[in-house]
Amino acid sequence: MIKVAIGSNDKIHLSDKHFGMSKYFIIFEVDENNSYKKVEGRENPYGGDKHKHAETDEIMEVLKDCQVFIGKAMGKESQRRIKEEWNKTPIVAKDVDTVEEAIELYSKKFL
Repeated sequence: MIKVAIGSNDKIHLSDKHFGMSKYFIIFEVDENNSYKKVEGRENPYGGDKHKHAETDEIMEVLKDCQVFIGKAMGKESQRRIKEEWNKTPIVAKDVDTVEEAIELYSKKFL
């Protein structure tokens, strides 16, 4: 089972800001058959005006149980650290509008 975190400000659409600045992380579980279910809408304690680009460590602590992160934007250094330091998968989905589209894309394209 893989946990996927998707950044959103309204729990419906992907946040237009960087992943770590999202107000919420919508958490899905994806199984080996590419089936997925939403399990949680987690509030980001660093979201909105509180986030600074140096807080990648704090975001990773909030999402330590997740293996994949999907957002419309993500800093290059954050992507590198997510991959190399935490061995997790960042996905930038610039052309995806909704959380539902993002999890469908992941389950079809990345598994």
